[in-house]
Amino acid sequence: MARTADIQSDSPHTADGQRQPPQQREPEAAAVVLTPQGQRRLAARAAWLATGPIPRFAHHYLDDPAQDGWASAEYGHDVGELALLTRILQRAITTDQLPPEHPGIVELGDEVAVQFANGYTQRFLMASPIEAPLDDLNISVESPLAQALVGHRVGDQVEVDAPDGRYRCRILTTGRHQTAAPS
Repeated sequence: MARTADIQSDSPHTADGQRQPPQQREPEAAAVVLTPQGQRRLAARAAWLATGPIPRFAHHYLDDPAQDGWASAEYGHDVGELALLTRILQRAITTDQLPPEHPGIVELGDEVAVQFANGYTQRFLMASPIEAPLDDLNISVESPLAQALVGHRVGDQVEVDAPDGRYRCRILTTGRHQTAAPS
């Protein structure tokens, strides 16, 4: 099927004049923002999967291909997780690579101190949903609390629409999270 140019449009046609459907481009994957520590943790997990469980389960599975029980299920799970981690790490940038922060405004990668109505104060790191489960300090920017905080200034009182109901908290401090260099 030879293509000919269409004077009227950019759509290609076949030699017999039939119009071909427009080519669809894959949407570009958005960058994933991680703290340097989170990036190291995810890279360590990927390296562990690639050198530990995956070869071990592959060995069990290849030694006895008829065995389609635990080894093949674990192998498939681990291979899928490694593929996901690899895609994430390929798209990842660290908070160190973000544009300059807006002082006093809560942003992704910031450490934020908030005070709740009962007087309790807690610090959080505004993290990517991928990194949030890695540490008790991290909260996903997709969580109700983070969504209420992002874009607000120090001193603002925000209202959080949480699954358990609405509550208020006040932003005490915010600033780009600084991690210690790996030792």
